[in-house]
Amino acid sequence: MKTNDNNELSSRIVNLDFLRGFFILLALQQHFTYYINMWYVDYFRDTMALTSTYSVHFPMIGKQISSDTLNYWFAMVFTPWVSQVYLTMAAFNLAKKDQLSFGESLGSRFKVFGLIFLYFVFENFIVAPNFGQAISFYPIMLWMVVLGALSLVYKFLGIRGVLVLTLLSCLRFIIPVELISDFFESMVRSTIHPGYEYDARLEYFILSGCLGFIMGYVHYHLPMYKHKKDFLFAGMGLLLVLIYILIGDKFVMYRDDFFRTEHDLARTFSGTAYVLGIQAIVISAFLWLERRKIIFNIPLLNWMGIYSLMIFALHRILFVKVIAPTSVMFGSLFGRVLTASTLEVYIYIFITLALCYFVRVSPLSDIILQKRR
Repeated sequence: MKTNDNNELSSRIVNLDFLRGFFILLALQQHFTYYINMWYVDYFRDTMALTSTYSVHFPMIGKQISSDTLNYWFAMVFTPWVSQVYLTMAAFNLAKKDQLSFGESLGSRFKVFGLIFLYFVFENFIVAPNFGQAISFYPIMLWMVVLGALSLVYKFLGIRGVLVLTLLSCLRFIIPVELISDFFESMVRSTIHPGYEYDARLEYFILSGCLGFIMGYVHYHLPMYKHKKDFLFAGMGLLLVLIYILIGDKFVMYRDDFFRTEHDLARTFSGTAYVLGIQAIVISAFLWLERRKIIFNIPLLNWMGIYSLMIFALHRILFVKVIAPTSVMFGSLFGRVLTASTLEVYIYIFITLALCYFVRVSPLSDIILQKRR
């Protein structure tokens, strides 16, 4: 490993790398299951060979594939907040520098946010089954917007500005923000393409970004709370989860469409309380464990946490354009169709990780990241 990589690793919070890797694993499980759910509805393209080479797949055309029970329960537990917690941890890291030095690096940060945003816009056009989905707005694009907004507020207004932004974000439960978002989505669907989704909405994610930034600021800049902060944030998280338990609606998952209700809890006050609460509890617990020298260092998961952005950048293209079509081809030879079983999904995940590892250790990585030996 290169020297600059060693310096970067030495300053990382190992338990958060573990968590990040674990949640990326869950994200891959969710995404791959969804693409299998919809493969014979939206993604299968070899219709000319349906009566010959791909005849085994012919009865499946137009059908959604349901997941097995284990995969379903993974989704029930983690879907409401797995797309939020990655942003929370990214915002946690964003708060590492003090306001002055943070402002000095703002230009380079915005360049990175902009390049990541543009990459995932481009990726949409590669993997989307129609133009509407190609121009849709998905979570990682919104993460860049939220991180950019937090960066601006922190540079000019400091942590007090972030606290004010947090309070302003709570106004979404008073003013009809979601009605405005619904209207925007319906307008784009009616005027441009019916497949468009304003999937990741600012009002759903902004509080997770604020929570992560505040937790990171306290962790890095308020040493007087070193021995109290994890209990304070975890206690706050328990109260928020209790709100959901007392007044929240039950979360519902559909085995044949893993994305259908992904953001349902984030739409409501009680559901948002649950999402924020469970994130605060989990992150605080793992920070406390690391402070107590209880380190979670599972090589595969921690590697995924360190290189999570690369995995996120490649996984959809690899699955939709390489792995799933190859599986369909082999299925036609051995008389089997795609299934959304936990075992099959994890086979695809480990193939994806192996390909990502190859990219990481190959000279291609140095070219992409413009590294010097």
